[in-house]
Amino acid sequence: MTDRDVFEYALLRVVPRVERGECFNAGVVVYCRARSFVAARTHLDEAKLTALDPAADVTGVRPRCAPSRASAWAARRRARPPATTRGGASAG
Repeated sequence: MTDRDVFEYALLRVVPRVERGECFNAGVVVYCRARSFVAARTHLDEAKLTALDPAADVTGVRPRCAPSRASAWAARRRARPPATTRGGASAG
């Protein structure tokens, strides 16, 4: 039997105008703690962004969808220690 590692992912979404509830995917970050693996793929559909909000700041959104920025986000998330809880009589 083959050992399997858990891979997790996070979608990167663009929300042009929150009040309208519209959004679209602009990328994905995949990570696996057991393999120390982090990868990101992004693509900003500028036509879709301007169709949803003609006044959107495309030049402001573009760098936030960069793969290196997404990978850095995942690496920070991976570096966090797992949450722990204390049991026993003092736990309440």
